Amino acid sequence: MAESSVARAEHPVAKKGFIGKTLDLIFKVIGLLLFSALMSIIIEWIGMVFFYPEQGYTGYEHAEEMMRKEISYLGSSLDGDSLNGEAVQAASGKVTDVVNFLFIDSGIVDMLTSAKTPEANDGKFVRLVKGLIAEYYNYFMAAIYILIMFLIRLSILVLSIPAFFLFGLVGVSDGLMQRDLRRWCGGNESGYIYHWAKRFAMPILIMAWVIYLAIPSSIHPNFIITPFAVLFGLVLMVMTSKFKKYL
Repeated sequence: MAESSVARAEHPVAKKGFIGKTLDLIFKVIGLLLFSALMSIIIEWIGMVFFYPEQGYTGYEHAEEMMRKEISYLGSSLDGDSLNGEAVQAASGKVTDVVNFLFIDSGIVDMLTSAKTPEANDGKFVRLVKGLIAEYYNYFMAAIYILIMFLIRLSILVLSIPAFFLFGLVGVSDGLMQRDLRRWCGGNESGYIYHWAKRFAMPILIMAWVIYLAIPSSIHPNFIITPFAVLFGLVLMVMTSKFKKYL
């Protein structure tokens, strides 16, 4: 025990620099997105087995229906100011290019469709693979539609970043005003509330992305993004209002 303490004292852990922290953040974001996409597919598959047949869905129709609704939500954002319309059009174009590259140009959809009808000259292994694809064809197509929906929702979240910034700016401004009032009126410090609010700021952003990306039904983004943006602003307001009065 003493030797390990001495070793740590002799070789202190080097702190990450700006590049290390940036790379760490990028990998965390990528991991979060992959986790959300995987959860979306798993939830959809569970629904196809246990819940959706009772609602009249016999295959991948539920995933296709959700994808079409998400496209309509993204398209509805084209109405309004020209700046917002240009941003949405650019996002729609990028999503279309990525979808065509991943599923159309790569031949995945054609491969899944052709696998449903095995040919006479296919070998035993090829027939086995095609048989598995044909048996679970609906699940593969549902996963594709869910991934397309995931990309659409991701583009909507990227377009919603200014909303989080705006609510956060309002929260910080109001919190700083309350801090000045507390400083000039002799208010009490509360380091506990400050650290509590600081601890919840980032998880609110993460929860907004994970919940919206993985939710198993189609829902208008305003019902997810707006409450979390308001909550993010409130947390920043509490955090800045309870910041220490004197630096």
